[in-house]
Amino acid sequence: MAENQSSPENLESYSVEALSNYARVVEEFCDVLIEIKSEHANISVFNSIQVQIEGKKRRLNDIANIESPEDILKIEVMVYSRDNLELVLDTIKEAGFPAKLREQGSQFIDVRVPKPSRMQLEEIADDVIRRTNGMSSRLLKIKTNTALRIRAAVQNEFIDSRIATLSTRKIDAGFEKYNSEVRVIGLQRRKQILGKFYKPQEKDDEPTNKIVTVLNKLISKINSDHVKENEDSLKTQNAETSENINQSIENPNTVNHESEKIVTSDNVQQQASV
Repeated sequence: MAENQSSPENLESYSVEALSNYARVVEEFCDVLIEIKSEHANISVFNSIQVQIEGKKRRLNDIANIESPEDILKIEVMVYSRDNLELVLDTIKEAGFPAKLREQGSQFIDVRVPKPSRMQLEEIADDVIRRTNGMSSRLLKIKTNTALRIRAAVQNEFIDSRIATLSTRKIDAGFEKYNSEVRVIGLQRRKQILGKFYKPQEKDDEPTNKIVTVLNKLISKINSDHVKENEDSLKTQNAETSENINQSIENPNTVNHESEKIVTSDNVQQQASV
């Protein structure tokens, strides 16, 4: 027991902390990428529209409430002042967005946001690349800072060189693992955004894309098998239900006899209680 407590794994916490920090960075990266959508390209352009009011440029969201309650490509603009209604409507149309007044006397303008162009999609993909590289840099910073702390710990004789070597190996292996995950996740998101417009840009795109392709095939196979299992289960249930219905039609007396047994049993119990 004492030997377990004094093992190298229990004498250092540097690798444990580093691996935990690596995992947190990847989790944050996933959360960030979930929020990045191809539809946001046109939305950002729409939000930047400025309206000329009394010789001054005003941002659209300063003079109106902008929402998309149902569909991100269908925007609802509620102009605060009726005096600005026609001006806002004309400005939105001039910016290239199909817009119309919801109804006569309404302060709501319905805007249909077109699908983003290839250039806009590529701008979003470039943003994903920047974020991916940023996350790789964060992982590298964690690795470097932890290595410096381990070196200082050895110099101050908090841990010996054997434990430091073990810890460093774990940290290095963890960096390779989590950095690879970041590259795969980033490339997968770029391919989702660009679709048919995707083309390799980064130096590691080709080898990473092989991993992404295999993962997508595996996910597709799992989903296909799951759908097939559900279909087979549903067929079995329908067959059993159909068989029970047919038996009831062919042998109605069986059902009646069962009902009579239940009624008779209830009568016996009632008489016994009396």
